[in-house]
Amino acid sequence: MIGKAKLGRLRLLIVQGAHDPIADWQAMLLDRLTSDPKIELVGVLDGQKARILPSASLLLRAILIVERWIVGRQILPYEKIGARSVLARLPRIHNTPEAPKVDLALVLGTRNLAVEQLELARHGEWSVSFSGAQQATHVATSAKQRAAPGMSVQILRRTAEATEPTVVRTAQYNQKPGAVLTGAFVEEKSVLLVLRALHDLVEMRAQSVMMPPPLNAPKLPRFFEVFGYAAYFGKALAKKLREKWCARRGRLKAFWQLATGTGDFLNFEPRFAVKLPSRSHTMADPFLFEKDGKKWVFYEALNADGSDGWIEVAELDGDTLKSSSTALKCPYHLSFPFVFQDGDDIFMLPETNQSRRLEVWRATNFPTAWELHAKAFEGQYLAESTLWRSKAGQWWLLTNLSDHHAFQDHSSELYLFTLDGPGLGSITPHPGNPVAIGADHARNAGALIHQNGRLFRPSQNNSYGVYGYGLNLMEITQLDAITFEETIVRRWTPHDRPGINGIHHLSAAGDRYVFDWSGT
Repeated sequence: MIGKAKLGRLRLLIVQGAHDPIADWQAMLLDRLTSDPKIELVGVLDGQKARILPSASLLLRAILIVERWIVGRQILPYEKIGARSVLARLPRIHNTPEAPKVDLALVLGTRNLAVEQLELARHGEWSVSFSGAQQATHVATSAKQRAAPGMSVQILRRTAEATEPTVVRTAQYNQKPGAVLTGAFVEEKSVLLVLRALHDLVEMRAQSVMMPPPLNAPKLPRFFEVFGYAAYFGKALAKKLREKWCARRGRLKAFWQLATGTGDFLNFEPRFAVKLPSRSHTMADPFLFEKDGKKWVFYEALNADGSDGWIEVAELDGDTLKSSSTALKCPYHLSFPFVFQDGDDIFMLPETNQSRRLEVWRATNFPTAWELHAKAFEGQYLAESTLWRSKAGQWWLLTNLSDHHAFQDHSSELYLFTLDGPGLGSITPHPGNPVAIGADHARNAGALIHQNGRLFRPSQNNSYGVYGYGLNLMEITQLDAITFEETIVRRWTPHDRPGINGIHHLSAAGDRYVFDWSGT
């Protein structure tokens, strides 16, 4: 750790030239910094060392202009008036003996600090890099980046003592169809990553162990390679249009199915699991629940027309499912039916993101009759929520809350809260929120699993542009009022069950487990 005592408010210097343009994500970051009680903006400083920005060919620029015209309506522009006003009010700092000393310099412009300027900042200079490049949209056009699991965002650090950059923090984000959407998406996501790293620095949680950044950013496509990118985007666009056409005609393929097996979930092999009987609808997000010696499977059901999902339930009898019944249906989409028991009461915490709140339902006649018991987080977008009570009696909530502007996304950040129980009367955010960042591990993929004093969290691996590409098993190694730490124990991908395209949810009860998968 950097130290033991808190810094207090972090004195931050913005590195931004007077004529440097402000991107949407930079304006959003400045607005967040201005309202953050842990941050004090001290001034603005012109950098001196030019940042290398690759130049796209005329043909690539023309293709990106067309792409922006096609997908631009999906990107909500960010209002920059507030950010420009902030920069105008801040004093211009010059590297003189009278210049104020600050804790950190944050680069937002086109120039880094010169070596002599680095001495102004106690913790040096931070800048943001997208897979080793400065422009997310351009790097997303490269064939190398399109073939990667995702686009990484790195926070790079330079100091007066170590002028070569090292990575302070990094996260991977799933790519969107096309470079324009991918660029805008990862730039917006970088705002939370920077804020989380700054808060870690304030609380002295930043790790002293650094790693070197990528040596070479993916190169922009050359003239003939640009046609390859154009073909890729055309194919992605055609796929989206085809999916919309099929949905309007009720022809979407029901692609999620369930499988089951027995044994230690830590060592389960998807290839040996038994496929459960299919229904006429998609079957996803299975949860096992034991009651009176019977095992029940609650799961999300979804028709081929893409209409709102609902919750089905069926008894699991060995390697087969008995006839299913509707457990819960609402005038909005339901999924992820996490079922748990507290005393004599049985509750369900389904995903109700479409209703913009968290809902807890109590069983009045298990398993098919439920009444709304409690609600919270009104007006917010939450997904894949689970709660549990520790041995010490403390209730915890893990959820994928979408803190967004243009892109509602539940795969990249995990939030932790303490609460008073299923009544949701008192909810307190964890100081480390978001406690996990990255599309390759942040999103929940089932209820927490307790085994021999250990606590495991199934999580999704959303990579290669695929939602539900793979599944992780994370072990929570430290959890208290100020700390959340976890490490990956197992990782499963489509290679672990030949013929499938994705695996993204796991539930275990006793020696039985169920999971869902997509493919043939």
